[in-house]
Amino acid sequence: MPYYRVTYSPRFKRANVYNWGCNFDCRGCSYKLNPPKKNGFLSVEQVEQVLQGLELERVHFLGGEPSANPALPRLAHFARHKLGVHTKLGHSNGSAMPPQDIEATSVSIKALTEEIHLQYTGVSNAAVLENFAEAYRRGIRVDASSVLIPDLIDCDEIEMIARFIAEIDPQIPYHITGYAPVPGAPWRAPTHNEVGQAVDVAKRHLAYVTHSCLSVEDFFHLEALDPRYESIRVA
Repeated sequence: MPYYRVTYSPRFKRANVYNWGCNFDCRGCSYKLNPPKKNGFLSVEQVEQVLQGLELERVHFLGGEPSANPALPRLAHFARHKLGVHTKLGHSNGSAMPPQDIEATSVSIKALTEEIHLQYTGVSNAAVLENFAEAYRRGIRVDASSVLIPDLIDCDEIEMIARFIAEIDPQIPYHITGYAPVPGAPWRAPTHNEVGQAVDVAKRHLAYVTHSCLSVEDFFHLEALDPRYESIRVA
């Protein structure tokens, strides 16, 4: 899985390094709303050169699935030890353990029920749950998120995920996202009330629960909605 883009946020002094491809096949993946565009691929050496020329405090690795890229350990080591910056998997499906020089990871826990996870992603969730707990035990700063999908990943499923996280540490942050319908998938978007109900059940178990409920149109204007998405492409 090669790298295909590097973006930079001057406000947060953060670089985002994107690899191409994912090892899950999520039926409701938001990338289907606004597929990533590539203009050729970048070598690891090119990525390092770009990062070295930026004023940085953080490097986030994204995808696709960032942990699936075999070059991740090298780039994480470069960012942490050569550049002296904070390293994070900005969004991961949790299918693999973060390498040694990753300090934090955001894991999308799709479902706790194995059958639902298989139906939605085509992959078992056994490694996801095991890796999430192990990352926490190793001292990696973890947070989690899930997508609320009516009639598939509903309030009951969200509560099971929240309970699983709480058994590890109830202080782990958890974010619930309302599903935005993608082409070819059968599910509708949840209402704001349904998202609120999911937040309420998660808060029975966790101290820090946040949420978002974006429309399909919102995915095309993320930078205008949230300054954390503001960035410029540098490679």
